[in-house]
Amino acid sequence: MEHLLPLAAALPLVAAALLPAVAWRRPDAAWGWAVAVGAGLLGIVGLLLRRLLQDGPFSYAVGGWAPPWGIELRFDALSAFSLGIALVGVAVLVFSGRYAQAAVPPQRRAWYYSLLLVNLGGLVGFACAADLFNLFVCMELVSVSSYALVAAGGGRIAALAAFKYLVAGAVSSLLVLFAVGILHALTGSLNMADVALRLADVEARGPVLLALGALTAGFMVKAALFPLHLWLPDAHASAPSPVSAVLSALVVKLGVLGLARVLPLFAGLDWLVLAPLHEGLAWLGAIAIVAGALAALLQEDLKLMLAYSTVSNIGYIVLGLGLATPLAMTGGLVHVFYHALIKATLFLAAGAIIHQAGFRTLRDLRGVGRAMPWTGVALSLGVLAIVGLPPTAGFLGKWYLLLGALEAGRPGFAVALLAGALLIFVYYLRILNAFYFRAPLREQILAVREAPLSMLLPVMALALLCLLGGLFGSGPVALAALAAARLAGGG
Repeated sequence: MEHLLPLAAALPLVAAALLPAVAWRRPDAAWGWAVAVGAGLLGIVGLLLRRLLQDGPFSYAVGGWAPPWGIELRFDALSAFSLGIALVGVAVLVFSGRYAQAAVPPQRRAWYYSLLLVNLGGLVGFACAADLFNLFVCMELVSVSSYALVAAGGGRIAALAAFKYLVAGAVSSLLVLFAVGILHALTGSLNMADVALRLADVEARGPVLLALGALTAGFMVKAALFPLHLWLPDAHASAPSPVSAVLSALVVKLGVLGLARVLPLFAGLDWLVLAPLHEGLAWLGAIAIVAGALAALLQEDLKLMLAYSTVSNIGYIVLGLGLATPLAMTGGLVHVFYHALIKATLFLAAGAIIHQAGFRTLRDLRGVGRAMPWTGVALSLGVLAIVGLPPTAGFLGKWYLLLGALEAGRPGFAVALLAGALLIFVYYLRILNAFYFRAPLREQILAVREAPLSMLLPVMALALLCLLGGLFGSGPVALAALAAARLAGGG
């Protein structure tokens, strides 16, 4: 049992390396292999979460080398996001079985599943990393695999979107690596707990501020926080829909989780006041909420609308971190988890509709909800959840954020939250109106059939979680509150 923590990160990576050999003689075996690995990862994360709830946070010294000299993995309240990684990962892998047959060229399918597994392994490793260098390494595993996955469907548009994503990601990675180098030079350590202790004795203030600025900017690009989001819409809209779900639900959360990991390193410095940084994050978050929602409102392409919605929802999360009150940070961290489930539901449902109908604009998809009733129900539940209507999962995070804004004495931010929710409701209402209340403009819509069962089941399962998450959300809220308390205390 003690080796489950490194196994959670290593299993998808090792399986990804073996997958091309498994699929060499039997290409169809790639999908089954990937789904089995995803199910195994979900089981391992479930056991780790049970231990966390029973015994509290725990660590693992890789190779038996004690920290701070050895590599340390740690499973705490922030690492519990691994459950969302595993749930979305399994859903995406199951969904990809039929989808990839049409969207991914045959010669690329084994590599497609291999890259998905690398992505999942890197995400889990990032969530559990307790030292700065391995945090960076896992971030790069996720980033490089994401660049390739965006281009997996082929075509010049996807290749251009992947290139834009690569350029933005390279800048982000260089900033983070630069900051890690500075902190190592100042403290002689990479272990995050050890760095936090040693920074208190560092007298050189300029390099410390430079490291803080580079880390913040680097992770803001990873999170696609407005106005550093320009790479996101094309990447999410051009990628295969299962990849779009992974990018929106999981990959952009690296920036948020990274900020939540590194900001406490600087909280113990008597001379450093983080209030201006938090104020800047709060304002950027509020602007992102409104700007992302307005951009989504103007879109006709279904996946572009969902992509800009991600920009808006990242704003909610960053606003919670910026307000820096226990309630606000609890709301932001709860939204990290539930937004992953909701956005995976929406992108997979949209992917199923586009796969079956062959169109992707609201005008061309008029009436498709009646032709695909179960997928339409799943999409509708996702819409209600992303708006934040009770009792769906999206309500919890936004409610705590609203309370946090009032707790901080910042009613203006509460107004931004409500304005964002209203705009979200308006542009998702456009989707429901087109799908259910407008007559089809394309004759092909009349012949559309419901998605295959292997695509429909993961979408319906995620949609059910979007509903049940609001009714039974005490567990995620408790973990988010614990993580928020540690962040507020600099722990």
